[in-house]
Amino acid sequence: MLTQFVKLSSNSKIGKIPATNSSRLTCPNSCPFKLNGCYADGYYTSLNWNKVTSGERGSEWPEFLASIAAIKPAQLWRHNVSGDLRPTVNNKELIDSKALTQLATANSDSRGFAYTHYLPSKHNIRAIRKANKLGFTVNLSANSVAQSIEYKKAFPDLPVVTVAPSDIGNGTRTIDGQKIVVCPATYKDNVTCKTCKLCSVSNRDCVVAFPAHGTQSKKANLIARG
Repeated sequence: MLTQFVKLSSNSKIGKIPATNSSRLTCPNSCPFKLNGCYADGYYTSLNWNKVTSGERGSEWPEFLASIAAIKPAQLWRHNVSGDLRPTVNNKELIDSKALTQLATANSDSRGFAYTHYLPSKHNIRAIRKANKLGFTVNLSANSVAQSIEYKKAFPDLPVVTVAPSDIGNGTRTIDGQKIVVCPATYKDNVTCKTCKLCSVSNRDCVVAFPAHGTQSKKANLIARG
């Protein structure tokens, strides 16, 4: 199971920062977007994702970690434009806590961030909390705004993002007492992950919402609307 490291992303929404992609095998079956509305199944992203999954692109874990360790201090980088955190060998619904700690340690003084659709089981939350404490930001990914509010109430110390209906609008609003910020890069041409950096802030109070978009948006909208 290879992981791809890209020195500078060509994705216009991410900006010119390092980025990575992981095999489809890292995605938990419990994710409702798996083969059912995932934004990463858009044409060009999907083509690259398939090549990483087949082993045509990417590197073995030790080599990948070395690439992460070589990132400059304070440099923002995004883990898993496609794919998720590595699972354990015996249970694909559990995060490989050892591998995640290795990644967070390799991240060192750089500013890596990721999202995960793994369910918030005790094992997974423990692994995610440790990574965040080590300085590698792992966002809990919710399937709807309502679920993101539940996540933030249950895990106020962790950063949370969510998929939202495509018609959620722009800007910031408060829903059921929770501040929801729609990702600025989804509606502002001059904003990218590189310039925004909000998802890399592990101790933020707000939930970041990503409106369903891309070729899979119709399917994603059905899930995001609950």
